[in-house]
Amino acid sequence: MKNDDRAAQDNSQIGNLKLGWSDFAAQRHLPGGKHTWFEGTADQLLERVCNGWSGRQPGAGRNNLEQVVVVPVDPDGFVANTVLVNEDTILHAHLDRRQHGEDAFIRVTAEGQREKPTFASVVMYSAETLTENDGTRSGDYDWEVVCLLAGASENEPMDPLTMARNMLEKPGGTYAPYTAEEFAHSIYYWSCRSTVHVKSEE
Repeated sequence: MKNDDRAAQDNSQIGNLKLGWSDFAAQRHLPGGKHTWFEGTADQLLERVCNGWSGRQPGAGRNNLEQVVVVPVDPDGFVANTVLVNEDTILHAHLDRRQHGEDAFIRVTAEGQREKPTFASVVMYSAETLTENDGTRSGDYDWEVVCLLAGASENEPMDPLTMARNMLEKPGGTYAPYTAEEFAHSIYYWSCRSTVHVKSEE
């Protein structure tokens, strides 16, 4: 998402539903950074969400479409943040935190080529869900963009640390009752992948 296009975030609606970007997502998914990003404008991204809305699925650990949904979108223009790790991959580890007030954790990053995404989706949180666990809303929206996903798997699992943060209702997490099988799939999927190493963010 381009930072100079935040005004466009107020203009997407599906029927009577108003969509927008959360400040959390807008600050994380920046071009050239360690997270997935979209090379188009905020308005174009929200338009894709509108187009894919009918195909939305419950987010991980959810059993309805009222709290967290994952909306499939056209992957064109998305840049993934993952690297497939092998025995020759150079890894880095450092203490990190997602945002102020959240617990720190060890982040492992990998030098190498980013995976080319063949699938992409946008994680959307409802206004009510955003205020759980002392969370906040970023605007007068019914649903806000919280995360961009892009990779080689249509059903990329949430990383296990994020799942643990949510299930334990740690700062920044929103409760969801994940199953042991969901945790196992997540651990196995992410065992051979890592976030791309970005030197400017060391």
